[in-house]
Amino acid sequence: MIPRRRLPIRSEDLTEWFRTLCMIYHQSEDDVPKFERAFADYLGCEFARATTSGRDALELALDAVGTVPGDEVIIPAYTLGELLPLMQSKGLTLIPADIEQDTFNIDIKSIENRINERTKVICATHLMGTPCDIANICVLADHRGIAVIEDCAHALGASVSGQKVGTFGTAAIFSLEVNKAVPTYGGGMFVTNDRKIAASVASALHKRHRSELPALRKALFSWLEELVVRSPLYAPLAKLLFSEKAAKHFEKFYRSAHDQVRTEKIAYSSYQARIGLKRLRALDSRNARLNKSWAELAKELPEGFAAQNRERVGLPAFYNFIALSDMDTTVLRHRAAHLGVDIGIKTEIMDDCASILKANDCPVSASVFERAVLLPLYEGLSEKKFKQLVSVLHELSKDQGL
Repeated sequence: MIPRRRLPIRSEDLTEWFRTLCMIYHQSEDDVPKFERAFADYLGCEFARATTSGRDALELALDAVGTVPGDEVIIPAYTLGELLPLMQSKGLTLIPADIEQDTFNIDIKSIENRINERTKVICATHLMGTPCDIANICVLADHRGIAVIEDCAHALGASVSGQKVGTFGTAAIFSLEVNKAVPTYGGGMFVTNDRKIAASVASALHKRHRSELPALRKALFSWLEELVVRSPLYAPLAKLLFSEKAAKHFEKFYRSAHDQVRTEKIAYSSYQARIGLKRLRALDSRNARLNKSWAELAKELPEGFAAQNRERVGLPAFYNFIALSDMDTTVLRHRAAHLGVDIGIKTEIMDDCASILKANDCPVSASVFERAVLLPLYEGLSEKKFKQLVSVLHELSKDQGL
C-alpha cells in the first residue's frame, strides 16, 4: 500500500532528541531567539515569534490586531474546520467567502461582497502552498481599515513577485508541525512588520514557562506513527480505518490524539529550535525538489483528474498534491485502496466551512470539498512507487463503474 502521507523524519532528529534528553535538567543555551531571527531573515520581515502551534499563533494574532467580541472575520469557505471554534470562542462572527475553482484559494470578489462596517479581519490562506491573490487582498483591506492575517501553514517559501508570503498582511501565521515544510514536532511562528503588534505577542509569550518534554513526547509519538506507516501493518489498517463507515471517526480520533500531545500554553523549546534551524537551511532545495515532482505528477494525470492551479499568482511552496476528480470520491478511494494506493478525500483534506457555518452561498467550496482528492506525493516516494501511482490513476480513469 502506498500511504497518502509520509513524515519527513531525519536521523539527526533522533540524535538531537537524545542530546536534549541528556541535558534536560541542566541549563543549556537558548536557541529559540536564533531560530526566530533566522526565520524573520528568511522571509524578509522584521519580527518572528515562535509559538506552541499554528493555532496558538492564530489566537495571538487575533488578540494582537485588536479583535473584540462582535467583530466579523472573513475566512475562506474551504479551510481547516478546527480553527472555527477557536475564533468563535473569542466572540467573533465568522463570515465564509467562496474560493476560486482552479486555485482553491479565497476569491477576492467574494471577500469584497462580504465586507461591512463590522469586518475587522480578513484571513487569507495560501492553500496547499499556493499563493492567493494576497497583494490585491491587502489593497482592498487597507482601503477599508481592515487587518489581514495570512495563514501560511502550508506555504513557507512561497512568494509573489519575489516577496515571500507572510510579509504582505498585518501579520501571518506558520505551522511547524511534523508534516509541514519545516517540521519541528509541533510549534508555529507568528510574524509581522508592525513593532507594536510584535511587542504585544512577545509580552504574551514571555509569561509562559519553557519545557522540553512536550516536544520530546510529540517527536516520539510521530516516530511511532511513522513506523506503522512504513510497516506491512499499514495496508490492512488503512483499509479498516479509512473505510466508508470508519473514516470520519478515525479522522476525529487522529486529530484528538495529536491535540493530546500538544500543550498549548508553554514556550517553544530549544529542541524544536535546533531542529528548525537545520530544516530552514534546507527549505529552498526541499521545495525545489518536491515542486518538480509535483509538476511531473500533474503531467501524468489521466482524464477525469484536474490538478490545482498553483502558479497563477506566484511561486508555490510544496505541501500536498490535490486534484479534482470527476468521479465519486468515496468510491474512488475504495477502488484505489484495492489497487494499493491510499488517497485522502473530504474532511481528510480540508473542510467545507461554509456548510459548517450554515452558509449556503459558497457553491465553489461545496463542489471542491466533494471532488478533491489528496494523492500520495512526498519526500521518500520512490520512482517505482511513483510509476505505480500513475498506473493506478490511469486504471481508475478507465473504470467505467466509477
